[in-house]
Amino acid sequence: MTRVAQEMAVPAPRAADAVPAFSGTHVRLRPVHAGDYPFLIELQTGPEHLIRWRYRGTTSSPEQIVQSLWQGVLAQFLVVRVGTGEPVGLVVCYNPEFRHGYAYLAMIVAREYERSGWVFEASSLFVTYLFETFGFDKIYLEVIEFNYARLASGAGSLFHVEGCLRDHEFHLGRRWHLYTLAIYRSEWHDTIARVMPSLAVRAERIEVGVNGSGPGH
Repeated sequence: MTRVAQEMAVPAPRAADAVPAFSGTHVRLRPVHAGDYPFLIELQTGPEHLIRWRYRGTTSSPEQIVQSLWQGVLAQFLVVRVGTGEPVGLVVCYNPEFRHGYAYLAMIVAREYERSGWVFEASSLFVTYLFETFGFDKIYLEVIEFNYARLASGAGSLFHVEGCLRDHEFHLGRRWHLYTLAIYRSEWHDTIARVMPSLAVRAERIEVGVNGSGPGH
């Protein structure tokens, strides 16, 4: 084979499981259906989320909530329990910036699941999906101070704090900081290998080919 022919040779196809990983041990992600709207309206307007979620104390109509549910959204999934299908919450990727390689992440779950490991399982599945599907370099989260208190232990190991707008919002009779958190694609595989090894194993299989087969086999 001549040098020119070698340079123009078509590479052999690599095997990969092209189905995203949407299911964990306790929860799985599924697309949002119109039948989920009553649950999502109740979830977002309940007293425990009235200030903590995007509406920050305003009481939008059900029609407005459903309309805003899709504004600026790239991808979102309902979080449901494995086995029963009972809805747990919602994960959302919004305001993608493909030129610069980032997007924003938001998540809301029913109060009884907020402090369970299920929240991290759902967010791990979703972040992995976003990195694998869209190739973002960073996933940002904008978190108000009274919500950040629940996440602070993960700083430096699960995410990085890249900024803070001091006294940025007024709620509950006082002003609160707004934190900007970032999850880095370059670190995500190592993070998942520590906290959710099954997803890391899947990523390794994609690199070498399904069932251990190499390129072209």
